[in-house]
Amino acid sequence: MPVVIKIPPALRKVFNEDAEAAFIDVLNQFDAEQRNGFGRGLETHLQAFKEYVDRRLVENEAKLEKRFAEFEAKMEKRFAEMNAYMDRRFGAVDARFAGLDARFAGLDARFAEADAKMEKRLAEYHKSLLRWMFTFFIGTVLTLLGFFITFLQLSTKL
Repeated sequence: MPVVIKIPPALRKVFNEDAEAAFIDVLNQFDAEQRNGFGRGLETHLQAFKEYVDRRLVENEAKLEKRFAEFEAKMEKRFAEMNAYMDRRFGAVDARFAGLDARFAGLDARFAEADAKMEKRLAEYHKSLLRWMFTFFIGTVLTLLGFFITFLQLSTKL
């Protein structure tokens, strides 16, 4: 699109009308070339900017992938350390429980021994109790038998 150019009067004295028209055509061509060049330059700059942004995105994506891989490796290492620590701690707890199991086994043996003694004492007590019960039963039966014999003798005498 041609630009309207106003030529100053001092230049009009120097140029005639043909020269003035030719000068305006040259300026319009120069303006058109500048505009076309600017458009192409802008496209070139935009393309270069797009390539720069794409390259930076790829670089940043690679950096993020690297950081995520490092983070993942670090977390795996920490989890492995935590698992080893927990295994050691649970091993110590298992060892303590094994010691307690041994102590309880000793207590079980002592309780079994005490239970056997108690059963023996109860059996002796039961035996003694039965002996006394039998003795009192015999004594009661003999006493009742004596009363019964005495009752029969008294009733026959009467």
